[in-house]
Amino acid sequence: ISALQKGYNQVLCQTLSERNSEITSLKHEGENLRKDNAVTSGMVSSLQKEVSTRDEQIQQLTQEVNQLKSENKEKEHQLEALSSRLEHFRTQIIKATYGQVKPFLDRSITDQQLIEKITQVTEDSINLQQKKWTLQKETQLHSSKREEITENVEKLKTSLDNCQACMKTSCCSKDLKKEVDVLQSLQVSPPVSGLQKVALDILRLALSWLEDTERLLGDVGIQLSSSDAGDWRVFPPIVA
Repeated sequence: ISALQKGYNQVLCQTLSERNSEITSLKHEGENLRKDNAVTSGMVSSLQKEVSTRDEQIQQLTQEVNQLKSENKEKEHQLEALSSRLEHFRTQIIKATYGQVKPFLDRSITDQQLIEKITQVTEDSINLQQKKWTLQKETQLHSSKREEITENVEKLKTSLDNCQACMKTSCCSKDLKKEVDVLQSLQVSPPVSGLQKVALDILRLALSWLEDTERLLGDVGIQLSSSDAGDWRVFPPIVA
């Protein structure tokens, strides 16, 4: 009996040990399951949030796509209207460039032909404007030249009148030389400068004659008083 009881105790102890090991293993497994369940719950919650966010994004994208479709449709209408206007504008350009009747009745005018024609018309217009501008400048230049000549003639006439007035009075060569110097100092342009040269040649000849006359008169004792220009006086001859 003692041996039987001892064997029973050993079996019981072994059984209890196995049960304890099994319980411990089950505890660990349960703990792991709880951890896995917590992780799974977190992942499910995260996935639910992500799915909700994606649903919102999909809804927003759907609205944006619908809005873009609506905008594209509106733009298509605008493009159609713009194309119609451009075609009308192109027709008007063709009429303005070629005239009321198309030059090519058997075929339509290409864009390249229209561009070349517009370029030609533009160049012709520019050339015409340049010719007009050149003509205006030439007209202005001629008008300015006439004004300059008129002004030079007036200056020359005034100087010649002074010279003539001096020669009509009993002036001495010194007075006439002053008027000749004034005439020579006039700044005039052709053709008035040619008249100035001719007048200077004549007046210089007259001045030379007057100087020679005064010198001859001085040689015979008749000198022009330096204190009273234009007055002839007789001075006694100077004895050398």
